[in-house]
Amino acid sequence: MAQPTQDRGPGRRCEPPDMRFGTSQPNPMTVADADFDPIDLETAPPNRPRTAWRSTREKFWAGLGGWKHAIRGDSSFFAHGYRAFLVALTASLLGVGPQGWIALVLAGCLIFVAELNHSAVDALARAIGDPDEPRLKAAREIAAGGVLAAVVGSATVAIAILVLKFGDLLNWWR
Repeated sequence: MAQPTQDRGPGRRCEPPDMRFGTSQPNPMTVADADFDPIDLETAPPNRPRTAWRSTREKFWAGLGGWKHAIRGDSSFFAHGYRAFLVALTASLLGVGPQGWIALVLAGCLIFVAELNHSAVDALARAIGDPDEPRLKAAREIAAGGVLAAVVGSATVAIAILVLKFGDLLNWWR
């Protein structure tokens, strides 16, 4: 049965002794012993009001603005776009079916999202301070690792789809 808490003044309460390991030793750290004063809810400042709610249209345009900033700020988008164009051209020449196109589009979107995240981390690192500071550099490298994982996975999907379709055209699988 739980013991009632003892009142230690306004805003301070002391929990009953801890019953760890079958002993009744008091908890070494109680609220009364802490180095801080608990917030008095009656005198605490109210929370700041949230910024104005945005409509779906405003969110859409903000997203497109984010795409613009990311694409203009990083040349990787051009390189990935060029490769995506080559994959799409090859897929259309080989006559890839609808399921293959769905997989190729999803693989391309995965790379795009990974690059957007990488650009966001990079922009935050530059805004905070020196992007070569060890902790910020580690965050940027982790984001680059995410892009690498997306590229390897997407390339695997693209190569598998294109090789399978090319093999079908050359009757390798019969």
